[in-house]
Amino acid sequence: MADLTALKLGSASLTFVSAILAACSVLAAEVPVPASCEAFATVHRDSCVATSYLRCGDQVQAVSYSEGLLHDTHVFGPQWDLVGYFADDGKAEVRALAGSAPEADLTAELESGESLGTRELEFASGVLKGNKVTVDSALRFGDETVEIGGVSLRKGTLSRLMTVQKNGVTAQYDFVVYATPDASLFIEGAADVNQFGRESRLEWTPQKIVFAGEPGFLATTSDIPCGS
Repeated sequence: MADLTALKLGSASLTFVSAILAACSVLAAEVPVPASCEAFATVHRDSCVATSYLRCGDQVQAVSYSEGLLHDTHVFGPQWDLVGYFADDGKAEVRALAGSAPEADLTAELESGESLGTRELEFASGVLKGNKVTVDSALRFGDETVEIGGVSLRKGTLSRLMTVQKNGVTAQYDFVVYATPDASLFIEGAADVNQFGRESRLEWTPQKIVFAGEPGFLATTSDIPCGS
């Protein structure tokens, strides 16, 4: 089983999986699951990306692989609020500050139609290490529903504006998102990105959802052709 490094985030424990981070440079046939976590779904997306969801205590790790290599990991709190992000073999690491409130609350949004919030995060590695970031999020769902792999999902949008407090530099992420009506699964799909002035698009639209015991569960590359 994977080794774990636990960091405290308020009263919750934010768990980082060192073995998963190390897998960035090593081809993996299946997503490693720590002993303290339970994998419950794998989403196959466009652009060769497969994301597996691991429930670790009151948090969820969304671990994305592409063609056998780790791409990134999002760590979500109990309300599917962002509490951590890891990429580039651990070189890019951002953590929510202890005691900071959720920047978005999926349960509240599904009840009211909108969730707005602000949270402080801090870079824990890379050239911006030690710099604090303000994240302003807007999560909205309308009446549109879609079905993916036999799962009914509400379709909405999530905008995240990240501002480096030291110099005011910003990064904007505008996602199409999907959620089950009971908030048990939340998927960030395609996104338009303006990262510090560099524009790009993530073609990560979900096409297939599989569960334990089904082919493609914990896969490290998507069943969807890369060009799709």
